Amino acid sequence: MCMVLDFTVIDAETTGRSDKADDVTEISAIKYRNGEPVASFSTLIKSKNTILPFVVELTGITNSMIQDAPLIDEIIINLVDFIGDDVILGHDVNFDYGLIKESYERVSQEPFDNEKIDTLSLAQCLIKDSVNHKLETLCDYFSIPREIGHRALDDCRQTADVYLNIVSKYKERYHECL
Repeated sequence: MCMVLDFTVIDAETTGRSDKADDVTEISAIKYRNGEPVASFSTLIKSKNTILPFVVELTGITNSMIQDAPLIDEIIINLVDFIGDDVILGHDVNFDYGLIKESYERVSQEPFDNEKIDTLSLAQCLIKDSVNHKLETLCDYFSIPREIGHRALDDCRQTADVYLNIVSKYKERYHECL
């Protein structure tokens, strides 16, 4: 896939209990045009299950924080409308993409099949001198500030920054696509 500069980056946090849409606790998206953020979407989500204690510690999202939040099925149409036809960018994108797809197709009875780019796969393929390819490690690798981790909107920004650094680092190799 070509490196693109118009995309929407997505990220979701969950209860830690499953990889199902009903366990989403937060979901965010940032739309980029020519490599610059132009709009964002972010909300806490009331999950159908409680958040596991280690996830509360990791994300800072508590059960009381999501108590009055909407269910994922109540916001999914707005999120997919926000994304539109954009290429979806994410770190281990299949996880977040799958959550959106599951909820959207359940609610709308319409397919969700946007193209996607995975920064994890790109990094594994292109960055051989990193100790691993976790988002926080790649942020360190590219000197991207990571004051807050494991919150959806911040992870979206960091994922986009990692991607844009990969594009910049490998621009010569992919110049025909930019």
